Amino acid sequence: MYIARLAITNLRCFRQTTVAFQPGINVILGENNAGKTALLRALRLVFDRSSRLRPDFPDFYQGIADFTKAPTISVTATLRSSTADTIDDKALVATWLTKLDAPWEAQLSYEFFLPEEEIPAFTAALGAAPDRNQFFHVLEQFIPKYVARIFGGLPDNRLVAEPDALAKFDCHTVDAIRDVESELFAGTNPLLRMMLRQVLDHDANEAETLNRRRHFRTLTQDARSNLTGRMNLDALFQLAKDTGAADGGAPILRDAIDEEDFIAALRLFIDRVPFKVPATHNGLGYNNLVYISLLLASLQFKASVPRRGQNAVLFPMLLIEEPEAHLHPSLQYKLLKYIQKRLSPEQTSRQVFLTTHSTHITAAAGLEPIICLNLSETDGGVYAAYPARVFGESPGGKASRNYVERYLDATKSNMLFAKGVIFVEGIAEQLLVPCLSQCIGRPVETHHVAVIAVGGVTFKHFLPLFGAGEDEHLRSYALRRPVACMVDADPARKAKDKDARRKKCWPYALHRDCSNFDYFPVSGVVTNLQTMQERSPGNIKICVGSKTLEYDLALANAQLPLLVTSSCEHEEDLRALAETPAIVPETLLSLLAGDGTDTVETLTAHQDVATHRFATCYLLCTEDAKGGHAFMLERQLCENASKPEADRKPFVCPDYIKDAIHWTCVFETPEVPNV
Repeated sequence: MYIARLAITNLRCFRQTTVAFQPGINVILGENNAGKTALLRALRLVFDRSSRLRPDFPDFYQGIADFTKAPTISVTATLRSSTADTIDDKALVATWLTKLDAPWEAQLSYEFFLPEEEIPAFTAALGAAPDRNQFFHVLEQFIPKYVARIFGGLPDNRLVAEPDALAKFDCHTVDAIRDVESELFAGTNPLLRMMLRQVLDHDANEAETLNRRRHFRTLTQDARSNLTGRMNLDALFQLAKDTGAADGGAPILRDAIDEEDFIAALRLFIDRVPFKVPATHNGLGYNNLVYISLLLASLQFKASVPRRGQNAVLFPMLLIEEPEAHLHPSLQYKLLKYIQKRLSPEQTSRQVFLTTHSTHITAAAGLEPIICLNLSETDGGVYAAYPARVFGESPGGKASRNYVERYLDATKSNMLFAKGVIFVEGIAEQLLVPCLSQCIGRPVETHHVAVIAVGGVTFKHFLPLFGAGEDEHLRSYALRRPVACMVDADPARKAKDKDARRKKCWPYALHRDCSNFDYFPVSGVVTNLQTMQERSPGNIKICVGSKTLEYDLALANAQLPLLVTSSCEHEEDLRALAETPAIVPETLLSLLAGDGTDTVETLTAHQDVATHRFATCYLLCTEDAKGGHAFMLERQLCENASKPEADRKPFVCPDYIKDAIHWTCVFETPEVPNV
């Protein structure tokens, strides 16, 4: 049995939203104020009996449009059967069942509403034509009269859920702002002391436990007698003796120390050779791990029938906000893996719901447990996206999903958090695009746009995450973000021969000899992506240059020596060509001649020979060191942009790169001149 979905109405940022869950762990992502904390609160309203949460006026959805009646906050949880269910699971929800066929379903509905007898007074207070201010003013006045109920089964039946049955659900929350030290060590019953009691004699039956306790009392008898024998009580209670009050009984010390007293005296230390550090003096990150580990163990012990009998909970769950707090990235990854292990079939913990901003945690989680909450651009509400569901069950869909999961590391998982995504082929584009976005006044950092290198031309595997595909149903699970693919055109030609293959050619060579060659201005990768773009909901744009990144940069800035870096082959000659386009150094002429028999001839025939010649030489001189060259070029362009306007070298961003940046950076910012 697991919580399969949660339908939320009028709670905080949720107007009317349904979120689906899976068994085990659920990783909830979303920008700030997208509803992550509100979703956990909705779960707590239904399942957390310990804190007795009660909504207040700010908990109501502020976009309520019907001003004629008292609003209701409702949260409906659907429980669904699983293959690991026991007979106790179905017995627990028997009176709440809404679907009897396998997999069966049951519902619990939390409602926060104004009782029927208060409705006339509420309506009268609203007046004949209430506006928004009047409505919320009246609502705030009537909040103290609102009541909360939890109904089992179909909400219309109004069958109040039994308190004993609700007590079988145990919901523990780890807030984002948490005082771990106090929770672990302070108070009358701190978590550490409670869990030490749980693991005491965990491997013994009742008879053996009694024998161990008797042996413990024998071991401590001498220590107790020694301590009490060294104390002079007369010095402490002389007044009682002198006034005769002691006739009513003399004060004594009872030398009985039980196991509970010893447990209370134990202090947790961290053994770090050559020191042992008190846990209260240990780092916040480590103590967070200790705390979460104890909570997971606590859930397991609370569900243990041998230890707790009829008091054992049947459905333990844990809600964690930002588990990455104070943790090193590698520990974030390991924490998620540990939680997943504790939720394996042989463990008793049912579900964990965690919210995160950590790309390391999402990388460890994989696609399956991820839920992305997003603010709708149309109605201001919240909708949920499910990256694992967009691929479907076709062979191609499964292949794309496997590819994305394999490459979903901490850098690529950033796409799940961003407001827009620019997919690029490799490291050169990934290094340069943020700098180029600064040059055109649309910095990707300001607009929360992620630049993701797909490691080649594998764009097609990632696009279903954002709605590309023919299946409208699968699109409903997709992320609604503006996405641009920056793709090399890689033009080619093929001899008119049945067995000939496509070979790369220069853009200026296209359609020169149509009697002997077939020409392809863009590669098959581009045409396939353009087809996927047509089958998207309109949020995907394919941006194609004339050949490659380096070629197009040089084509737009053919007389800019700033493009040349020390990573370029024939650096000085290439710089000289940029400064004096009419004079071609011998080394570069040899380079052009060695590229192909008709490269020089084709260039000479072009009307803009100087521009294309520089672009050709620039690409040939950077081919063997693209990453290192991009790193140095990015630095040179940033340094140039930081200079006073009078000292800047004029730089032009290629149109297809500019298109990708403008498409994804959707928030308007002032345009600045190219630098």
